[in-house]
Amino acid sequence: MKIAVLGYAGSGKTWLSDYIAKKRKMPVLHLDEIKWDKEWKPIDDSVVLPQVKEFMAQDDWIIDGWYEYLLMDERLEQADKIYLLLLPRSTCFFSALKRSFSRRKDGYKNDLNLWFIKFLLFGCRSKERNKKYAEIAEKYKGKTCVITRRAQLNRRLNHRTCTHLHARRTKWRTL
Repeated sequence: MKIAVLGYAGSGKTWLSDYIAKKRKMPVLHLDEIKWDKEWKPIDDSVVLPQVKEFMAQDDWIIDGWYEYLLMDERLEQADKIYLLLLPRSTCFFSALKRSFSRRKDGYKNDLNLWFIKFLLFGCRSKERNKKYAEIAEKYKGKTCVITRRAQLNRRLNHRTCTHLHARRTKWRTL
């Protein structure tokens, strides 16, 4: 099984990916972790892209993160399931705030800087990006699950094991 997890910054992509990986005993790749160092300086694409290609060669995987240039089209085509986490700004902001405190003990610096806050609140929610989410939901509607509220995700995880998280068609709404 191959699973792609996309969504707004702070929406819980890494948490969901780790949860599914643990339940299904699958390898997981967090694109943020290979694209940025602990001081949030970018790692050269010549180093990152081969890692993504190698990871995708496996029979099973979970990959979370946007990064169109890191084989997004191939990830979506190969994925058996696609999760789009499109949660409200306030939910994403408070999740990112909580995450920044927990990452400090792991050596991360500048996790919640002004640039990231602007990106979290506005940049990753641009009309262009939302249009792309809508296109993904439509093009891959048979294997895409759109999550717009934390309670929706919690219900899915609490009432079913992760092996029973079904992709379902969700009516697209304007974000």
